Amino acid sequence: MGAQDETNFSAFLQKFEKALSLLKSYCDKPKSSFSENISFLLDKSLDHLKKLDSDDVCDLHLVDPTHAALMHSQGVKVFFNEVLKISKIHSIHPSIMTFAVNLMLQLTNNEVKFNLMYSESQNIFTKIQQLMETTIVENNEFKQSIMSFCLGLAKFPAGLKWLLTSGALLFIVDSLSDRTIFIRKKAEEIINLVLPLVDDVQRETIFTKLVEPILKAGNRLENHQIESDKLKPDKSAGILLALNTETVLFTIVSTAENEKLLTQSASLLAAIYAKCALENEKEHCSWETKAVSLIQLLLRRGFLRVSLRVISHSLFAWSQLEISGSFVKQLVRFMVIPILVDTDEVADHFPCYKTICQFWEDLDDSSTKSISSVLTTMLRSNSELNELTSVSLVALDKSITKLGKDLALKITRSGLFLLGCLKVPEAKRMTLMSFTPQLAINLIKSLCLYIDLYNIRWWETYETICLPLIFTKLVAYNASRNIQVTCAGLKGIKFCIQQSIHPDQVLLLNNSPESSLNEIASILHQCTVSVHWEVRDSAMEVVLEMAQLSAARYPPFQHLLINSHLLEAALSAFNDTESYVRATAIGVVAAATPVPLLWEHLSTHSNASVINSCYAVLQQDSEALARRAAAKALTLITQSGHFPSDLDRNVLYRYMSSAALSDLDWEVKLQALDFWRCIIDETLTQQGMLDGAFPEVTFSKEKQKIVRLDTKEIRSRLQTALSELGSCGCLYVLLQLVDDCDAPVREKSIRLLHHLRDVLANYQALDLHVWQSSLSPQVKTTTFTSHESLAMEHESVSKNSDLVIDEILSVTDACLVAGILADKDPKLRPDPAPVSSVDAKEFVNKINMMDIEMMLTSTSMSSDLHVVDFDSLLDDLEDCVHTDTSRPRPDCY
Repeated sequence: MGAQDETNFSAFLQKFEKALSLLKSYCDKPKSSFSENISFLLDKSLDHLKKLDSDDVCDLHLVDPTHAALMHSQGVKVFFNEVLKISKIHSIHPSIMTFAVNLMLQLTNNEVKFNLMYSESQNIFTKIQQLMETTIVENNEFKQSIMSFCLGLAKFPAGLKWLLTSGALLFIVDSLSDRTIFIRKKAEEIINLVLPLVDDVQRETIFTKLVEPILKAGNRLENHQIESDKLKPDKSAGILLALNTETVLFTIVSTAENEKLLTQSASLLAAIYAKCALENEKEHCSWETKAVSLIQLLLRRGFLRVSLRVISHSLFAWSQLEISGSFVKQLVRFMVIPILVDTDEVADHFPCYKTICQFWEDLDDSSTKSISSVLTTMLRSNSELNELTSVSLVALDKSITKLGKDLALKITRSGLFLLGCLKVPEAKRMTLMSFTPQLAINLIKSLCLYIDLYNIRWWETYETICLPLIFTKLVAYNASRNIQVTCAGLKGIKFCIQQSIHPDQVLLLNNSPESSLNEIASILHQCTVSVHWEVRDSAMEVVLEMAQLSAARYPPFQHLLINSHLLEAALSAFNDTESYVRATAIGVVAAATPVPLLWEHLSTHSNASVINSCYAVLQQDSEALARRAAAKALTLITQSGHFPSDLDRNVLYRYMSSAALSDLDWEVKLQALDFWRCIIDETLTQQGMLDGAFPEVTFSKEKQKIVRLDTKEIRSRLQTALSELGSCGCLYVLLQLVDDCDAPVREKSIRLLHHLRDVLANYQALDLHVWQSSLSPQVKTTTFTSHESLAMEHESVSKNSDLVIDEILSVTDACLVAGILADKDPKLRPDPAPVSSVDAKEFVNKINMMDIEMMLTSTSMSSDLHVVDFDSLLDDLEDCVHTDTSRPRPDCY
């Protein structure tokens, strides 16, 4: 609620001052229950003030009247003075102090506001600076608010001046080493804004703090210091060089023995060289030479892993520069060397192997040839070759978007050579024991990433034709050895099917029994019965992909799924012990539903009815994931017109009503509402509606003639449609769910009611006088009667709650579990009972009384993000301050 919502801003100011007064009075009661809700409530009170900036002030150099009034307010000044103080008598709640600093940020977030606030309350700024020197900053929440306040000031000259003269700069520099990444990043941003304005002494202090962990740590360097982003050269290269950065870091690289220390220092130095080249393009060659010298120094010292990581960082930094295309190619060449080492075993299978190797060798010039030679020598026969290759793969993935398609093709081909080695158990690479599984996983991921990003097709790189077969061999070899590699291989097979990499998927499947997909299907079937659920689920995901593509894109997949018995495997997985596998298997059936050939096969070759199996999952499964899939499958079966005529639809309606009304998972309810939306569309279509409207004429099957649809006839058909929807339970479900506890469910049910009301309104059918008595003879009603419905409602009336509680408390724990211990068979949930029918005329009367637009508005508004009533917030604050354990908690808005 902004000031524009008030008759004048003084009313808003009065309420805000009352809130501050309540907070101040709480300072003496830090142990009350207010502490449980304070952070949430304070954030909400600030939301009102923040909204003024977005709604009322377009020019950042202006101050809206409410902010100005707050700055002049004596109540605000008293609040700041009482809260932002160092007290030894009592401890002020950190959340209130945090709120005070955040409020100061709102009142000083541009230069005009800052100058006004500083002139009004200079002592408050002094208090904040003094708090930076106390132990209160050990509270992470408060420290983050202080850093946000300083960052806000650093964005305009007057605020920067205060930071430099107040002593706050020392606190910010110390925060560069904070363990919390958000605080470190804010400190970095502030330092970057401050550096151009500080003098030489201050620069030296800042730089010393930046490199202090590196200079002092040695072998004790901690991970959080190594991985910190604070050493990135975010400021200009000129400033960094003026601080003697290059000399300090080069000394560390020349002498340090700790690999982590070396990696961080050398990577920073490599990034500085790239940044210098970016800022001075004319001298980029000299910076390239320095980057090469850095790599040579690391190799001479024998740090192979560090060298590869520094090359990786250099590639990422230099690939951002358009002027360094040839140097980037050389860095890529270094990264490809670990991939190509010991891959000559596949040369006979890939005719272009020698050509690709020659391409990479041709990139070496006089300055980089020695690096290539040393790297190759050090990597060949290295026991950690596979692990080091993973370093290269990660580096190539990191720079993928900047390399261009030509290099991407060459990298993809090189990776395929290595993947070809990994499919052979006796290959050199497979005999190395260092992280071979992880190498296979990284390689599969990288190849799929490059092929997908650059849209590489088989006619551009013929080697990709072998990719599905290689994945299949990897899966077959690792199916009983390594779960992760098997799952990665199955994901690779799924990727190949999605991308249409090799031509036999479309052209040869019908005519070639030797097609690689036949072998893939065989391996998939084996994986669907693996002892590892991850493998079963990954295999089922591939089957799901085939079923989805078989509808239109790859019709031959239909015969493949049938002949390889993969559909039967999916049906069997309905009873799998793992919910993910069950859900994916049900998804296969759902995907097969729109395909007549697959549905016929499912219907005739399954031991149990597919529909009954879905019923069982929907009603009995303990996991919402599987129940959602079952609800979706039943929806598609109904929508596709495959529901058998000999099955009672009332059973389907009972299960879907129960899912919508009684399921404990809101996403299951949403899926059930999708089913009822389909029933609404189907019912209206049966009455002659086409594309959301009734045509002027239609053909009547009953009268065997063309019927003109005038207003009277349309109203009659709408009444028939509503009567059918009322008798099957649809209208009852929609009316019940408008009060559901889950907002998405409420919203969806209200939208469906809105849709029905619009249809009725379009044909002036909301007037109750045009409605006849409901449930005309031509309407098929459900098998249950209104007396049965009343009886069920009577039986469902619960006992008095006090009696129920007394009964529970009177039973011993042993008696409570006796039935469970005596009966080993699990208790199944009973079949759902039918819901009450709804009279069509009564339904129209109810939706006429609903303000559906207002209901939609209130439902769509997130209760966690919007506070529409400041008075309600004040009541909650007052309840919290003057509280005992019997007082109500703050509402959740």
